Amino acid sequence: MRAKSILIAIFAAVPLFFFSSCHSSSHPDSDDHSHAEDAHAHESLGPDDVHFSYSQAESVGLSVVAVSPDSSFAPVISCSGVVEAQAAGSVTVVAPQSGVVSLTGTRLAPGAYLAKGQSVATISGKSMQDGDAAVKAKNEYAAAEKDFERASKLVAGNIISQKEYEDAKLRRDNALSAYQAIGGRMTAGGVAVVSPVAGHMVSVMAEQGQFVSAGQAIAIIERCGSKRLRADVPERHFASLRRVVSANFSTSAADSVFRLADLDGRLVSVGVSVSDGSSYVPVTFDFSDPDELFLAGSAAQVYLVLGNSVERPALTVPCESIVESQGVKFVYVRDAVDSDVYHRREVKVGGTDGLKTEILTGLRAGDVVVVKGARRIHLAGASGAIPAHNHSH
Repeated sequence: MRAKSILIAIFAAVPLFFFSSCHSSSHPDSDDHSHAEDAHAHESLGPDDVHFSYSQAESVGLSVVAVSPDSSFAPVISCSGVVEAQAAGSVTVVAPQSGVVSLTGTRLAPGAYLAKGQSVATISGKSMQDGDAAVKAKNEYAAAEKDFERASKLVAGNIISQKEYEDAKLRRDNALSAYQAIGGRMTAGGVAVVSPVAGHMVSVMAEQGQFVSAGQAIAIIERCGSKRLRADVPERHFASLRRVVSANFSTSAADSVFRLADLDGRLVSVGVSVSDGSSYVPVTFDFSDPDELFLAGSAAQVYLVLGNSVERPALTVPCESIVESQGVKFVYVRDAVDSDVYHRREVKVGGTDGLKTEILTGLRAGDVVVVKGARRIHLAGASGAIPAHNHSH
């Protein structure tokens, strides 16, 4: 009886064993099937298609833009240029008296910042044959003040004429002006030469221990907050220059393109002749630079914006969207169905204003084009690597 019970238990367990085995073996089959589907999906990609997963897109901060007709896109003239200090923004500091220069500290290197009223140098006239001009101005003012006080009392008693009183007053006022110009800045080392504005040192024009005359240039300081952009335009574009209204530009120190419209820029002048020794016509703009982002003397790539828009709305994309390889320009268009698939589309480009580029052929309105991340997709497509798939069980 006991043997019969054992046999019944064994036969009852056999179906459960097979069922469990079959159930557990279904996972590998399912996983193989999933991999097969993925492989099939990637095998269906064309030679100009790139698979770029959502996680990859998120890691590179990928951004896209829908292409649409742009009626604000204006024709431009591309040329070279230079960022300069504004002529009105530069101040020449001069010697208030004759004497020997003693430069102040180490803050006089080109580019050093100077606060308004900060000392640049001192000038001592102690060794001068005619004496120290600052001391003489102080003494002359003191004497003129005494004479004026005496004249004020005498004219009150009708002892001197009104004219003599006015002459004494004039001498006192002149002596006061001379003393204030020099004596008010007297130090133990001589008369202080100070910066009249807050700005950056451009050049020091006197040397330590050098003798200078009154009015001689000591230094040039560039006032903070203003710059000038000079575009050097080939003379073949001269007929179009009357239509210039603004400009965009980039410098060798920055990858970004800046709009003068965002920097309170204004057109100052358009040349009517070529520069000496060149075949370029200068076009000049002034703009604000309160944060001192631009270095005077920097070379610039300038895009002169002309006043009238193109005759018809243009299809444009951000310049960052365009990738060039072996002389061919193309963009990446997101697939309308599979949003992690991007198609490489060869394009023919027109003009550019430094921020946007006109697309003549290769795109149509509604296409969704990659902006940030276009080069990363290009590299992914060039490597031919299919992103790995991880499965956790």
